[in-house]
This record gives sequence, C-alpha cells and structure tokens, in this order.
Amino acid sequence: MTNEQTSTEERLFALMKRLRQLEMDSCPVENGSISPSQMILLDQIATTPGCGVQDIADALKLTPPTVSIGVRKIEKSGLIERKPNPLDGRSVQFFLTPGGWILQKEIHDSHQQKFRFLLTGLNSDEQEHLLQLLERALRSAEFKISDSSMNRQGCKEEIL
Repeated sequence: MTNEQTSTEERLFALMKRLRQLEMDSCPVENGSISPSQMILLDQIATTPGCGVQDIADALKLTPPTVSIGVRKIEKSGLIERKPNPLDGRSVQFFLTPGGWILQKEIHDSHQQKFRFLLTGLNSDEQEHLLQLLERALRSAEFKISDSSMNRQGCKEEIL
C-alpha cells in the first residue's frame, strides 16, 4: 500500500469522524429517547409498514434476534405497535403509532436541515458532483462486499 493510499484512507477516516462529531444522525428530540440504531429501525418500519422481523433483518442486513431486541425497545417507547399477520397467525407485523409517525417526521426534517446546512459551503454544481462521487463510491463498495465473504454485520449488530 502506498503512502498516498494510506493518506487518502486516513483523510476519509478523519472526515467521517468529523461528520460524527457534527451529530448528523442524532435524535432531534431533547430527551434523546431513541438511539441512532433505533432511528434506523423506525425508518425501516415507516418505509415498509406491516413488515416483520425477517423483512427488517433482510433489509438492514442484520440478524432477526438483533432486530427483535431493537424492535422491543422502541415498542416499549410506544413508537411502534405489533399486529398479528392476517396471512400467517404465527407472525406479527410492525406499524408506527401516531407518536412514531410524529417522531419519524421530526427526525427526517432534522436530518434534512443538517444535510442542507452541511452542503451550504458548496455551490449547486459542487453539491451534485459530491453526491455523484459518493454514490459511485458506495455502489463500488456495495458490489465488492456482496461479492466477498466479508462480514456485513459489523458494529450494527452490537448497537441495536
């Protein structure tokens, strides 16, 4: 590995740390009643109402037990509810409660505002270029990960 590659990787790592310090994924509610990992679960359920544990696990590339633990935590908060699956009485489906929808909207609006703020230092052409490069880098990484035997669970499994 060359010094230039290491330097580029180190710069990207440092940039990612700075992004985390901006708390771009933090919860907009003052009491912080939901973790970033739980926000991901809430968002997945909002995106696919009526999904089950296995659906969520597949979409987020997590194990069903990990999803079950996370879902129970946000269910206790009253943000989601479980209902019997009408097609399979042995399984359940998850839906956001009215409070869950309100929080989901607050989180979405907060993230939009934070990203808008982040992008204000770039003109519209630069913003578009940044997004295109990031999309290309992500596609490449996703392709390489899906083609390899790398563990895609990573830290996500631990933090839910």
